[in-house]
Amino acid sequence: MQNISKFTNILEKNRIEALTDGIYAIVLTLSVLMIGTGLYSGSVDSSTFYSSLHEAVPQIFNYALSFVLLSIFWVVHHRQMNSIVHVDSLYIWLNMGSLFFITLIPFTTNLNSDFSEYPLAVAIYAANIMVISLSYTLSWFYAARGRRLVADDLSDSTIQNGIWRGLLTAGVSVIVIVAAYFIHSEWATIFFLLIFVGGFFIKNPKPTNDPT
Repeated sequence: MQNISKFTNILEKNRIEALTDGIYAIVLTLSVLMIGTGLYSGSVDSSTFYSSLHEAVPQIFNYALSFVLLSIFWVVHHRQMNSIVHVDSLYIWLNMGSLFFITLIPFTTNLNSDFSEYPLAVAIYAANIMVISLSYTLSWFYAARGRRLVADDLSDSTIQNGIWRGLLTAGVSVIVIVAAYFIHSEWATIFFLLIFVGGFFIKNPKPTNDPT
């Protein structure tokens, strides 16, 4: 019975990975399809074409930003799954919660692109990123606490690294929200670059104990 239980857990883990990969692929596709929708609405002449093309520039920037952030989240999930030996029902539902907010990215990205002059639109987008980051951090904390779902020999530095990187992204999201209201809403998302700056100050785990 123990071997059957382990086999069932492995299947569940693989299905989480497959579902996550599929959703990320769909979300990234939907996001890029929203770029330049003004170019195809109604009749277009030379003046409206160049105007619409100019309006598409911030949309491309916001798509690129979302693409990078989603790529970071996908790598985070990939590393978590490589470190996790088996899963349980609560971990599955924590991941489903993360995927719910992942699927909102095309909407919040488009909202930020079309209404970036309004701080609330930028705040909604940044809050979306923050919740995704916190949900993945919570999933990792749950899996790693007491080596509940991870290997017994997984190093403490690997566990702490995952938590700190998740909190870093959430903290930067808060900075973006504050910048949107008190500095300049249309340029607030540039502060997401702090994720890469802060990443240099987070000590990487020792590769000998890190299964990733």
